[in-house]
Amino acid sequence: MLKEWIRLSRPEFHTVGVFPLLLGVALGFKAVGYLTLVPTVLALLCVILVMLATYWSGEVFDYEVDVLSAQMERNRFSGGTLVLQGGGIDRRTAFVAASVAFVLAGVLGLYLSLGLGYGPELFAVGALVSFMGFFYTTPPFRWAYRGVGEIFIAISYGWVPVAVGYYLHTRSWDILPIILYGTPVALSIFMVILINEFPDYPADRLVGKRNLVVRLGRERAAVLYALAGFLFTLSVLIPALLGYGAFLPALPAIALAVWNVSDVLRGRWRDRKTLERLCARTILLNVGTTLLLILGVVLS
Repeated sequence: MLKEWIRLSRPEFHTVGVFPLLLGVALGFKAVGYLTLVPTVLALLCVILVMLATYWSGEVFDYEVDVLSAQMERNRFSGGTLVLQGGGIDRRTAFVAASVAFVLAGVLGLYLSLGLGYGPELFAVGALVSFMGFFYTTPPFRWAYRGVGEIFIAISYGWVPVAVGYYLHTRSWDILPIILYGTPVALSIFMVILINEFPDYPADRLVGKRNLVVRLGRERAAVLYALAGFLFTLSVLIPALLGYGAFLPALPAIALAVWNVSDVLRGRWRDRKTLERLCARTILLNVGTTLLLILGVVLS
């Protein structure tokens, strides 16, 4: 049972939420010269709880489409874990667990915001992100079915965690560092979600899950992926050229972005094995870029 809960929780994908928060923490530490340890730990717990609520509720409400995807073009980066389909954990239990994680994140967020004196604006930001995550596939909103889920993921896994980590130290929502450092993270996680929808396309289309790839079709979605990759390249290159030394370690990520975009534009996503490698390399782009930016901030 424990192994099934671990699989259902997808701990390997928690890095996409934890690392951007740590990037914001690094920026805040650089700005004030000290680490706010307790608020940082509480914020990390909130991020993990929100991701658990999102992943667990997603497994519940994408149950049917994950079954179809497994029979069609699913790869190890798309669809669900299929733990619920195996019967070890039932859907009701998983949804109760997701709801508990959602509530716990809110309680911790209240304490962090009001109990530690950071103010209601921090709680409002956290609540917005939690709302985006929990209702990603949960009715009645089901953002992933309405063509806005990918944008919400870019916001909640990109700019927001960077902003929160920074705010915990500076108590300021400084737009420049948040936008500057959050944009490569937001664009690359958008690319992750978009490419991961390619193998799920036949199943998503059948059940009416009208995400961006279903709405656009895979051919036009490939162009959107390339555009995001181009903007990602600019978001790393331009700050480096303008003298922001923290972006220098992240420059090699541009080569990975160009490689991925080249494969997508050449239609190599049509080959299932190549598409699986593209999914893996896009996750690497997101996680690797975030880590390299953290390194750059620490060393600059």
